[in-house]
Amino acid sequence: MTDLISVSGQPQGSASRGGVAKVYAAEGAAADFANAFFGLVMAAFITAAPVIAHLAHPAAGILTALLLGGLCAWRMPQISILAIVFALMFQNLFVSLVAGQIDGEADFDFIRGYNFALLSVTWLVCVAKIPGEWRDRNPAIDPFVKVSAFVLATLGVHFLIGFALYGTTAVVYLRNIVTPLLLFHVCLLTFLRQSMRLGLPITLLSALIVVCGFFEFLFRQTWLAVTNGYAYWELAMGPNYSTLAFDKTAKETGRVMSGLLDTFAITLFNSPLLEDFGAQIMRLLGPNMHAISFAYALCFLAIFALYRGRVGMTAALLALLVLTSAKGPLILFLLVAISWTLSRLFGARFAFAVHCLALVAYAALGIVIGLSIGDYHVLGLMAGLYDFFSYPLGSGIGAGGNFSSEFELINWSEAQALGRTPFPVESAVGVLIHQIGIFAVAVIGAYLWISWRLLLVAQRTGNSLHAAAAFALATMVATGLFQEEAYFSPLALGLFTALAGMIIGASLRTNLLR
Repeated sequence: MTDLISVSGQPQGSASRGGVAKVYAAEGAAADFANAFFGLVMAAFITAAPVIAHLAHPAAGILTALLLGGLCAWRMPQISILAIVFALMFQNLFVSLVAGQIDGEADFDFIRGYNFALLSVTWLVCVAKIPGEWRDRNPAIDPFVKVSAFVLATLGVHFLIGFALYGTTAVVYLRNIVTPLLLFHVCLLTFLRQSMRLGLPITLLSALIVVCGFFEFLFRQTWLAVTNGYAYWELAMGPNYSTLAFDKTAKETGRVMSGLLDTFAITLFNSPLLEDFGAQIMRLLGPNMHAISFAYALCFLAIFALYRGRVGMTAALLALLVLTSAKGPLILFLLVAISWTLSRLFGARFAFAVHCLALVAYAALGIVIGLSIGDYHVLGLMAGLYDFFSYPLGSGIGAGGNFSSEFELINWSEAQALGRTPFPVESAVGVLIHQIGIFAVAVIGAYLWISWRLLLVAQRTGNSLHAAAAFALATMVATGLFQEEAYFSPLALGLFTALAGMIIGASLRTNLLR
């Protein structure tokens, strides 16, 4: 992946040689574009096929996902990575298109799990190759293997405990927790084994995201009609006549909702600090149908574009990021920009030290302000810290969190008065501490260690994207204090660990990282 791992110049020569070089360059650019376009088409097919096959029978959907994912991982690893990223961003769009043929909530939840099936089988294929390569491996990969093995073993033990206690909820949280690790492993191993170029395919993917985002913003009703959005959201939220969601919202907040579009309107950046100003926005949800996850995807793509010199693309992505009205991803982008500037002025190590101090200050300030205004993210974090002293070894994966069956029963007024929720919610760190106790240090520490190794790569290459990736991954760790989606949405932490795996894998292959 030369566009991620190095900065190369163009050779100079005579005018005639320069003309020939331009012809070859144009032909090469056309071929690169064709390959990138073909990769996206293949990714779309791999994403859509299991969803369509599911309509015939769930077994057909599973078999399709496993076969396509496994074959692609074995024979076309570059397209395999692109397919995973594409599926994470667009699978729900395909689900929405067939929502009218989905039989109930259970079927709806099942069909949305094919992107994880694709990731899982790709991971299995990548890992299955390791024993045959172990004798000739690069020893520099050993620390990554040992750290990963310890973290996965720890999560496995707590999953067994959680599954015995909480059943399928433990499965959901295990999927959410391990997805960033699996993405890291897939990209690390794939880029370690061969050179790849994913810059242009990701740029085309970004352009597609921009088109979808602005179409949704400018023509909301048409977007919902074209994507069959009303049917999707009835499955996602349940019909109002049975859930009485609109009545509950009116009782708790005083807001009267008359339809689906009213549920998309929130206070600007979803902050109690801005409620008195009456600032509201109809937030974007994107083709993945989730505003916060979409915002993190936009943040990732904006960072990828900016630090590869694509300023116009960055501006379009940032405009959409503001329209999602998610403050966490926007803060992440700004912190990365500041720290990247410091790295250029004073060196990467100094900038990383300042960046970590800024994250500590950000966390402390967020907690203080959150407690003063009764922010539910901070209240959920406080519940996790409070419960740690009662269950230092954890309560098992699946305990607490936004997917708890008791989440809807939380009395937020009582939680604000108490200074914490009854159990951890809305905070990935709080939930993680509650579920695996002291071992949360291993998971969080692993991500921080990976960001440090990224910084070492950036020092050697001088590549702007490498430095930005290191700062972004460290920032994601801190963001998890205030958002459950920060760790548990594949489009949040998962995309940044995938990029980390690409960079570190290519660095190990070229002996830049030892």
